Amino acid sequence: MNQDGTSSVTLEIQEKLRRLRTVMENRNLQALLLKRHVNFSWLTAGGTNVLCMAQDGGVSSILVTHDKSYVIASNIEVPRMREEEKVTEKGFEIVEYSWYEGDEMKVVQEICGQGRIGCDMPFEGAQNIASEINRCRYQLLEPEKERYLWLGREVSWLLEEVLCSVHPGLLESEIAAGIAFKLWEKRIEPIGFQVAADERAYQFRHPVAFQNPVRKLLLASVMARYAGLVTTVTRMVHFGTPSQEFLKQYRDNVRIECEMIALSKPGNPALLPLKRAVELYEQFGYQGEWKYHHQGGAMGYLPRDYRVDFNCKEIILENQAFCWNPSIAGTKSEDGFIATSSGPLFITYPVRFPVLSVEVSGFSFKRPDLLIL
Repeated sequence: MNQDGTSSVTLEIQEKLRRLRTVMENRNLQALLLKRHVNFSWLTAGGTNVLCMAQDGGVSSILVTHDKSYVIASNIEVPRMREEEKVTEKGFEIVEYSWYEGDEMKVVQEICGQGRIGCDMPFEGAQNIASEINRCRYQLLEPEKERYLWLGREVSWLLEEVLCSVHPGLLESEIAAGIAFKLWEKRIEPIGFQVAADERAYQFRHPVAFQNPVRKLLLASVMARYAGLVTTVTRMVHFGTPSQEFLKQYRDNVRIECEMIALSKPGNPALLPLKRAVELYEQFGYQGEWKYHHQGGAMGYLPRDYRVDFNCKEIILENQAFCWNPSIAGTKSEDGFIATSSGPLFITYPVRFPVLSVEVSGFSFKRPDLLIL
């Protein structure tokens, strides 16, 4: 509670509603309808209305008007919205309809009349202004940063705990399953995996986990979600002594990521780190490698809010989360961080892996080295 008795959750939601209502005023809209589960999690300070990870839309929606906010849900979802998501305690009024005869837009019009409605996805009767709504999420508030740092700490520990115990012969799918089990124990949702054994790390930049046994080399990337926030992270393991050439490549890859992070300052163009990365690929002798994989970008309630390419016009914001993922055939370096005026605040970081110290532009980075077992 704050000194005036207002909870931090209430203040967080009030600030987010302020951002949304500014969009409404600029667009001359009567209301905003939020149907995507990422926006439900964002606006409810970490709630969830998603049943299937393969779907973008949630099972309940939020309607924001100039003076009220509503959760619109079928009779199936209302009990959980009230009892577990506690949306009424968070200031939302519940509007219920029967699943077998409900028409969401009819419910919206009963509240708003025939006024202009904005929506965060294509929806009949509403104007799709997803890009403007997305931007409302980019700057993290202090409670969001706290949730993010908890997520990063847990993911860093659990991922590395599993990888420190792997051995040759394990299947890629078994390794993914072990990581998923550890994450679910903490109610962290494992929403994506890339696990590559040996030659697959060289062949594919997005190696989904199959039933290939590991012999000498393992690359594992994880997308994990908690309270709506998503972080991505990559770690690499080598069984037996790697060649000096491979070790140099791995550490050059880490250096490229560090140079990108050092340039990820609020006020800088998001394109600036990408340009520097391209220079370094060429300088280190990995000509053209940057062309075979995107280099990352902003993240938050999605694995990437936007990917940075040469057409990107975005400016890095204070308290905006980023994750760069430079890769060279066979290696990849990736940890999430929050860009702040005082320097990067790492979300994920090495906790059990050996540490590689890298000095870049006055920053001293402690990055994960290759784990040799």
